[in-house]
Amino acid sequence: MRTDLAYVIDAVAKVDGKITINDLSTREIDGLKEMVIWAYSDQRSSNAVYSFGGRDFRPQGMRKGVVIDTGSARYDYELKAVMLLLFHSGLQEGGEPYKWQSVSQRVRTLSRFGTYCRRHGLGTFRNISEIPTLKLRNLLLGFITDGEADGGLNAREATTGYKTARDALKHLAHYGLVTHPDFTDLLDEITLTEIDKHEAENRLRHAIIPTGIMKQLIVEATAYLEQAESKFDEFAAVFRQTHRAIMAGTCSNPKYAVYSTERDAFYILKALLYRHFRDLPRHTYALVLAFTGMRDGEAGALKTGSAGCRIENGEAVYYVRSLLYKTDDNAVSLDWVANDVAYKAVSLLSKVNALYYERARLFKQHYSDSLTLEERSDLDYGLADQWLFGLRLTVGTSNFMRYSKGGDGLKSLDLGLYKVAVSEDDLCQLKQMECNYHSVAANSGVRGKPYVLGDLFNLTAHQFRHTFAWFIIANRLGDLDDIKYQFKHLHRAMTLVYTERGFKSLNELRTVIEQFETFVNERSINDIVQSAAAGIVAGGGGERLARMIQALNGGTDEGVYGSEHQPHFHEVKDVMAFTTRHSESIRGLPHGYCTKGPSCKVKNAADPSHCLYCDTYFATRKHLPYWNAIKANCEAKLARIGGMENDEQQRFNVFRQSLEDNLFAANKIIGRLLSANKGNERNM
Repeated sequence: MRTDLAYVIDAVAKVDGKITINDLSTREIDGLKEMVIWAYSDQRSSNAVYSFGGRDFRPQGMRKGVVIDTGSARYDYELKAVMLLLFHSGLQEGGEPYKWQSVSQRVRTLSRFGTYCRRHGLGTFRNISEIPTLKLRNLLLGFITDGEADGGLNAREATTGYKTARDALKHLAHYGLVTHPDFTDLLDEITLTEIDKHEAENRLRHAIIPTGIMKQLIVEATAYLEQAESKFDEFAAVFRQTHRAIMAGTCSNPKYAVYSTERDAFYILKALLYRHFRDLPRHTYALVLAFTGMRDGEAGALKTGSAGCRIENGEAVYYVRSLLYKTDDNAVSLDWVANDVAYKAVSLLSKVNALYYERARLFKQHYSDSLTLEERSDLDYGLADQWLFGLRLTVGTSNFMRYSKGGDGLKSLDLGLYKVAVSEDDLCQLKQMECNYHSVAANSGVRGKPYVLGDLFNLTAHQFRHTFAWFIIANRLGDLDDIKYQFKHLHRAMTLVYTERGFKSLNELRTVIEQFETFVNERSINDIVQSAAAGIVAGGGGERLARMIQALNGGTDEGVYGSEHQPHFHEVKDVMAFTTRHSESIRGLPHGYCTKGPSCKVKNAADPSHCLYCDTYFATRKHLPYWNAIKANCEAKLARIGGMENDEQQRFNVFRQSLEDNLFAANKIIGRLLSANKGNERNM
């Protein structure tokens, strides 16, 4: 259907380098009412037509729309003009349009502001330019800080309101609706300081999923997947048996065709579906998020059959192909490296979906005359799109849907159905990572509320992305060895993350990585300093640091050393910074810390004897279990070699030498840490 979008934009705006909304008369606004701005057909609507005079607006392919109905034709006109210009033209001639999500959020805020202005006697946004500066300041401050009952954003309670207001209200000046000379300065004065304060004091990072909870989730999802795999052949056989009912075409209503004609197969299929397959989409969704690091929107863009496997250098590499929308106006197809579990989950759900596609084609073929226009459209779009999470798994129909998230989230993908209680270890981990709270959402009712023992963990899709990044950092530091075996091909995953994503996405993930890296480095430095201060530290660097800390002037105000040519230290961390040239890039190892940074030449972390006397190597009590394991392993293997015949022992001379070196290093480190412990106990 033809639209009048170009005519409408020409009518509402003047473009001469910048874009200005025209001040149309009431008659001119009425003349635009019947003009069609969008007309299309999609899965949500078989015949969507939006005219300028309407109140509901949703562009094609978008999940959510906006309602513009302030009760004032003048305000409604200005809001619709802002909406169309932001979405189709941007802020200036040749500018970049905004994404619909941003447009809809800002138009909703402007709509609230329009209603607020009407309550204060302003008939249009343009009237704002006519009021005195003091009154304007009170108007802006009142809207931002008043409670919701009074039409405001309640920013004193929900501090994100300052940024929400600034992002939206600045467009009134951009498009010339408000020309008051102090408008922009007042808006900045009221909001910028509070935005910075919110970022510093009130902003909460998305929590990571604690290791114990992630393990339980993966175990539950994997067990369900394995059980469903074992039942698939039986499920498929019964499913295809029900096809005969559709091909017979004897029931007047296609919804009841299977039940009325193949009743026995219907009940068998129902039992199999509800027992073994109904929760497969949710478990597949969770496994994909856990093992790829993709956003929930990209998980929703997965197609049936999107999992693959290829052989590289004799090694199986698993991947999932999805569409990336975040960094470009157009979708970009990308392969996300996964693992065999995610691959199996996507493959199995794809096979289940294929059965429903067969059923949908049979409905179109044998019940075409009985289907409504909407039902035929639903089948057509479902078969064309073939979204992995685009089906409700029902017994007798093919019920297609479009994946959505957030408030529109699908019940079949509800992560809240994982009922995992928080343990003591989980609490310790959340506190250590400074994210012990139920939610970061302002409207959740539990924002910033800490967990207590036994609470159910509040899982959200975005937590998986942050957790994936954190696991990479944590595994690099060797603190989560039990997790790294679950994340196969992590090095390949990081290669993809850094090289095959859009530039904006790279910056976003790099920021997440750097935040975690800075956080973990600070924790590592604290561990080293506290251990050195207590004398419980080993390694060449550890012993050297312990001696330097002992040289600190105990209880005096002067710095360590008296020479003006030597450094003066007033804090332990100053000593740490002096002893480590690269303390900002600590390379964590399972058996200790290396602070030499990228200049370290020893890359073989499996042979830690090389690090023993290095002046940039530190081992603390947290590494003691690893050194005990090294010692036990070396002793066991040396005992086995010692039990061989002399000729056989000769073949293992080099290996035995390596074992003896590591055993010597282990005894040295363990002795240092244990003797320090005993010395501390005697001094207590």
